[in-house]
Amino acid sequence: MTIKLKEDTDEACMWAIDMMLNLARYTYTQERFFDPFEYVSGGGKSLHTGVESDITALLTIADTEAQTQDTLYGKTQFIQMVGITESELQALIEDHDNVYKLYDLMKKDNPDFVTDMKRTKSYL
Repeated sequence: MTIKLKEDTDEACMWAIDMMLNLARYTYTQERFFDPFEYVSGGGKSLHTGVESDITALLTIADTEAQTQDTLYGKTQFIQMVGITESELQALIEDHDNVYKLYDLMKKDNPDFVTDMKRTKSYL
């Protein structure tokens, strides 16, 4: 799993390490792995605990830079987490086909799918 963040300092990114550790723990204990075009709810609260943000959930996509690798142990695909708003999440819950629409609309403004915790624009 990967995430790209729009932050000014390394320290401002530290919250994402905890979040990614929790997601990794989930995949390990539940033996459930993420595929592209799924979503993860953040419970309606900012993903960055203690910081007010409209970004409350995650969309999973194939990483925009790290390529799939074939290894001795099988195929490794890098899944990138991208922050989305609560209204975008609700649109995905209502109709999963909206995930492709959201992906295409976000890609126009943000081709690397960098998560900006200050984003207020909703694409759906």
